[in-house]
Amino acid sequence: MREGKLRIGPTCYHTLHIVPIMAAHEMNLLSDEGLKTADGSRAYEILRDPMVPFGLEKLGISQGMKERSVDIALDVQSQTIFFQRARGADIYIIAGWRNQVPGVMIGPPHIKSLKDLKGNRVGISDYNSIRHWVQQSQLRKAGLDLERDVEWVRIGVASHLHKQAIRSGRVECGPVPTWDAEDLKKEGCNVLVSPADQYPDGRPERIIAATGRILEEKPDLVKSFLKALIRSYWFVRDMPKNYEYITNLEKRLRFISPDPEERVVKNNPSRTARDLEAMPFPIDGLATGFEDMLKEEEKLGELNYEVPAIKDVCAQDLVTEAHQELIQRKELQAEYQRVSAVAERLGY
Repeated sequence: MREGKLRIGPTCYHTLHIVPIMAAHEMNLLSDEGLKTADGSRAYEILRDPMVPFGLEKLGISQGMKERSVDIALDVQSQTIFFQRARGADIYIIAGWRNQVPGVMIGPPHIKSLKDLKGNRVGISDYNSIRHWVQQSQLRKAGLDLERDVEWVRIGVASHLHKQAIRSGRVECGPVPTWDAEDLKKEGCNVLVSPADQYPDGRPERIIAATGRILEEKPDLVKSFLKALIRSYWFVRDMPKNYEYITNLEKRLRFISPDPEERVVKNNPSRTARDLEAMPFPIDGLATGFEDMLKEEEKLGELNYEVPAIKDVCAQDLVTEAHQELIQRKELQAEYQRVSAVAERLGY
């Protein structure tokens, strides 16, 4: 904390990653849930720039939080926190953020399986991104050597760029949403794997983290933050009701992004209502699926350190309490029922 305010900061530079927290800010969810002073002023501060350069969070997140007096880190890769906890860092997983693997890996007609990618090019959104991580896991399972058997091609974040790369022959595999895959399948393309099918309990790719100090000294403020965050997850996925607002919010945030790729509109067209309701934000706020994720990482030889027990890394009691308190409130019932129907339909 600094000057009595809860400090919240993003880990990644991608604009989408600050949409939920900025929606919570602009819609007064943070203040409504208790993050305000006696005179009604904000009792929180949201940092806009990422705390570490992209790809370096595993080594630098706890130091980045310390140097900026950040109490809560957004959109952190879960493997980062396990690695940091193994080294004694005072940082814990307190909630989920990206807790699913929506979409598939798809290839052109002549690529029938992941094994066929040997000697070919694989499109990724960015090096060391979540999708890169998932794709690496899938290719290892197929018996491919990531250094020798495939060439990684950075395409960008937007799904339409990956569709274009597949169609043009720039790559022989890329990650796309399920509905985009249906279009490509009509053109003869093949779905090579659907990662979500392998993680029935979810895959906690990115999470929300907090320092042990803030959890011990100000648990009430953390719970207020978590209530606002859960409500923002509902808000973002409540389509088409909030479509216009979320679309315009993302446009505003992109306009002021310091990263030139994030500002380019042609690379980042507006998301559809279907895109937004399918965002992998857990409606109960929980990060789940750690057991399966760690077993997979161990099997693939990725855990080259003594991994701490899940109970020593996760502190999700406050988010559980926050969710239970929210769903008891009558004024939130209609919204909760709408997003619950979405979650039931999509499976998360």
